[in-house]
Amino acid sequence: MNKLGMTILMTLPFCIHADIIEQHAAYIRELQNNVAALQVRTEQLQLQVNNIPEGKQGIPGERGPQGAQGPQGERGRAGPQGPRGEKGAQGEPGIYTSGDGITIKDNIIQLSQVPHFIGEEYHGGVIFWMDESRQHGLIASKIDVTSEGIQWRNGTSGNKVTNARGDGIGAGEPNTRLIIASQTIDNQKGRFAALLASQFQIQADGVTPCKTPINKTSVCYGDWYLPSAFELQLMHTYLHQSNLSSFAPDFYWTSTEASVTNAWLINFSMGELISSNKADTSARIRAVSRF
Repeated sequence: MNKLGMTILMTLPFCIHADIIEQHAAYIRELQNNVAALQVRTEQLQLQVNNIPEGKQGIPGERGPQGAQGPQGERGRAGPQGPRGEKGAQGEPGIYTSGDGITIKDNIIQLSQVPHFIGEEYHGGVIFWMDESRQHGLIASKIDVTSEGIQWRNGTSGNKVTNARGDGIGAGEPNTRLIIASQTIDNQKGRFAALLASQFQIQADGVTPCKTPINKTSVCYGDWYLPSAFELQLMHTYLHQSNLSSFAPDFYWTSTEASVTNAWLINFSMGELISSNKADTSARIRAVSRF
């Protein structure tokens, strides 16, 4: 074999190996390209998955049984109490004022009823009788209803029985109504003792008459009547004889009727209770009110 043949035989295996290596390299490059393409596709699919909207929430399942309660933790200990501060100075005692019916004892304010008394000026008059409670009773006007005497009956038309025979405490009020009702049937414009007593109205001082119409800013007391014989006797005993109220030394009418022609009155100079003619006798009037 010549030298050229030997050379060809020696280089032939090397050429074969180079072709194989080139083929493997091309295959590897193709695999790498495929892997890169798959990675890009994977990223695109992941992005699409992330953009898929969330579906509706399903119905929640049944609640499981409650577990056992855990042990209670230990309670912390209270810190030490700080020192007590010094006692402050005592303040000045409070000042209390009380009016009628209010009592103050040991810093306790209580509402109590103040008992009335004979001779007390009250509701435009003077108290001359009270019940056992000393909260209710009778008041006499401080002044006479008229400055001059007046007849008991209402003129000639009043010459009749009125049936005002009541006597005792409280009897003067119904007596007064009976007298006015019977004495004004024939003469509505009359002027007589019972009518004037019922029309009496006085301010709180007991001496200033109230003018009609009454001013709403003033205090005026009405609801007066002509006293019964017994009521006028009490007035004479507890006010006149005790000098708790002044009366004229004259005759004063009661509302208690004695007969068709006569009614009872009291001579305040002597205290005598007598019966006198309704028409011919002129006597004074002292009105009474209840409280």
